Amino acid sequence: MQPHQLEYFLAVAETGSFTRGAERAGVVQSAVSAAVSQLERQLGATLFERAYHRVVLTAEGEALLPRAHDVLAAIAAARDDVAAARGEVAGTVVLGTLAFTGPWNIADLLRDFQGAHRLVAVHLRQTIAGSATSLAEVRSGTLDLALVSTHAETLPGLRLDEIHREPMVFACDRDHPLARRTEVSIAELGELPFIDYPTGWGNRTVVDLAFAGAGVARTIRTEVTDFRLARSLVCRDLGVTIVPASAADDSMAAVRLREPLEWTVKLARPSARRPSDASARLAEAILALPRHRLAKTTGHPL
Repeated sequence: MQPHQLEYFLAVAETGSFTRGAERAGVVQSAVSAAVSQLERQLGATLFERAYHRVVLTAEGEALLPRAHDVLAAIAAARDDVAAARGEVAGTVVLGTLAFTGPWNIADLLRDFQGAHRLVAVHLRQTIAGSATSLAEVRSGTLDLALVSTHAETLPGLRLDEIHREPMVFACDRDHPLARRTEVSIAELGELPFIDYPTGWGNRTVVDLAFAGAGVARTIRTEVTDFRLARSLVCRDLGVTIVPASAADDSMAAVRLREPLEWTVKLARPSARRPSDASARLAEAILALPRHRLAKTTGHPL
């Protein structure tokens, strides 16, 4: 049994697809299919039920899943220990990140980190499914670390450290009737067509809870996963939105919300697994980022 067989098995199991598993592993699909088939022959068991457009773990596959994580974690720990004996930090870290990270640039973070730790490879994976998925992947071991947006203080199996917090603002076209207001309330916004973000995104959760708390229903006309696209739609008066203050720009009107909604970015780490030295060093670098606090008196970053 080879480590790459277990890596490819996990990639397929966690993406539900041989195609997406191969994309995650960075190899061609035929290599993943061959490795999984060989693993099945070695174990004398079928690990996946292969159906049209769907791959599901068998009972044997479910049994292998936690063991595969354990084996790969043990191999990574062995590499760490050998590197540590030479006075080095080496290894691979899989870092999940948000599509939008507020006022600081993750590329700058990675440049500085790689300059200080040249034997560490950071695999950056930007989520298109939202923070809920990233949190689950940190818990399962698919991600070593993740930048997430969540209002939760604690979650089972995870350690959460806040690295950024800022107010959220109401954003609309500059000619919108509410554009010249200094403040609006959630209760005033229920009839407006909203541009929002998919369920599972941290900012969507904050806004959903605010409307539910106010007892106000709203109409979501469009869902997007790109703040730039949202701004483009808003400034053409195709809908309104609520975004972190640093996501607003001069193309739109940004108005303070009477309700104090906040967007929070946190670093998620597993609490039940020993982190690799490389993962621990990257976490330290992220937690050392300068804290940005944006004023709550305006819709634009200060």
